[in-house]
Amino acid sequence: MIKRHPYLINKTFKSYLFATILASISLSLGVAINSVIVGNLLGPAAFSALNLSVPVIQFFNALYLLVNVGGAILIATAIGKRKFEEVNHFFSLSMVFNLAIGIVVIISGIFFLDELVRLLCSNNALQPLVKEYVRIILFTAPVYLVLPGLCVYVRTDSNPKLASIALIVANLVNLGLTILFISVFSMGIQGASLATAIGFITGIAIASSHFLKKERMIHFVKPLLSKRTGILLLTGLPLALASVLLTVRLLSVNHIVLHSLGASGISILAVCFNILMISSMFISGTVQTMQPIASVLLGSEDYKGVRMTVKAALKTLAVCLLSLLLLLLIVPEIFTSLFGLSGSALLAQSRIAIRLFAFCIPLFGLNYLIMAVFQLSGRNNLSILVSCTQALMVIPIMLAAVFLNNEILIWLSFLIGELIVFSIIWIISNAVRRKKAQLSAIFLIDTPQENDTLLDFSVQSDIAKIGEFTASVHQFLLQKEMDKRSKNAIEVCGEELVLNIMQHALAHKKHRYIDIRLRLQPNKALLCITDDGPPFDPIKYDHSGIGLLLVKKLCTNIQYSRSLNRNVVVVERADTG
Repeated sequence: MIKRHPYLINKTFKSYLFATILASISLSLGVAINSVIVGNLLGPAAFSALNLSVPVIQFFNALYLLVNVGGAILIATAIGKRKFEEVNHFFSLSMVFNLAIGIVVIISGIFFLDELVRLLCSNNALQPLVKEYVRIILFTAPVYLVLPGLCVYVRTDSNPKLASIALIVANLVNLGLTILFISVFSMGIQGASLATAIGFITGIAIASSHFLKKERMIHFVKPLLSKRTGILLLTGLPLALASVLLTVRLLSVNHIVLHSLGASGISILAVCFNILMISSMFISGTVQTMQPIASVLLGSEDYKGVRMTVKAALKTLAVCLLSLLLLLLIVPEIFTSLFGLSGSALLAQSRIAIRLFAFCIPLFGLNYLIMAVFQLSGRNNLSILVSCTQALMVIPIMLAAVFLNNEILIWLSFLIGELIVFSIIWIISNAVRRKKAQLSAIFLIDTPQENDTLLDFSVQSDIAKIGEFTASVHQFLLQKEMDKRSKNAIEVCGEELVLNIMQHALAHKKHRYIDIRLRLQPNKALLCITDDGPPFDPIKYDHSGIGLLLVKKLCTNIQYSRSLNRNVVVVERADTG
């Protein structure tokens, strides 16, 4: 019997990965290049002030993750389950939350700006610069939530390219205006903050154009506050908590390094955190690529597809992060010069620190991916545990290093923390698998269902291969306790629909594969046919009407949807026996 081919999963992953990593690059490099511009145009003090203000951006990122990423996971899962009404309610609810939270932040900024600045920075000389930068960020808070929020839904709604364009243009506008406002209009660090807000508003306008298209699946409806509110926030909590705790880590580590290693230490730490931001464009891009694909597959109970998707994400992270590690070990000077560090003593100190810090990056990416997979599969407790330990573990280790007066150990604290987190994951996952052996190692993904209830395979998009489809389905149904009429109906409908796809949607594209999943449930059978051709509804295409009429007559229900740039046809046949 023929098996499931990874072609369709891998192609979907790659098509989303390129667009999503482009978006992550634009965000991560936007922050990093903004730091480079500020550091070179306004000097080390402004560069340090901008770095000290990063926790505010990190806090906004946590709110975005809480409201939007959780919503996107739920929307993708609802698409997989074919519950399309839930899709629009979750989208609308999250958009309302974005605006409401942004307004609350603006009001808070009016009354508590000075307190926030003192929390961010204990250095009296840097506090005025931090205040100038943070003030505009707080007063334009909604744009930091709405733009990435819109983009994650546009991406989920089969339009990753537009989401990437919106984010890339937003950051290009930001960087261009930053140079203009600082160099030409002498607006100082405030100019950098204002430029970011204007850039994000531009991105919002671009992303919003998606919802003017007729073929979109997601659209705004009147949101209803119900149990969906709690589900939405709970689903986004693990990644949001990780982001909040990363803010706590950033604040704590900033203070520890500032008091133990002084101004030189905080400059080196700023470079390390910017390197981490660069690595995050690959990490977050890979995770955000995996999330909608795996969520749709989980919603349709396609566990084999989920495992293929996670495997693709793991391979992507390994290549990207190990390459970055190698670059940091060989030429750390690239990054020290990029961020404006100078002086022989400082450069020598930074080379050692960056090389030691670099070893934590691959483990950070792996642990973050595991946390995201736990979140997708509904293991929120485990996901929250990983997010908490990953964010906070470095703090006591670094404090111990300061107590021992060991500078090398300070920079190794990040690696030691990630090793401890991975050890905790390993111990817990093994304990869980002892209770449920069919789960995969580390990621704890369910194995595919038993072969007596599920037929899961792929057929090449070649009319000459239609016999393989027919033979596989016939052999699977042969020994099943189902009436003969139902068996024949499934075979005929499947063959008619697959043949229609081969002849029209994938004509002359024999190198492609069509995924077939036939699942038997009590008193009915579900046949799911997925292809990567252009938008094409096979149940409406048949001009002669004979094939479509036959399919409609033999089956209880037929549904077509377009998700993740794939055509999905689901045929239901009730067992009349």
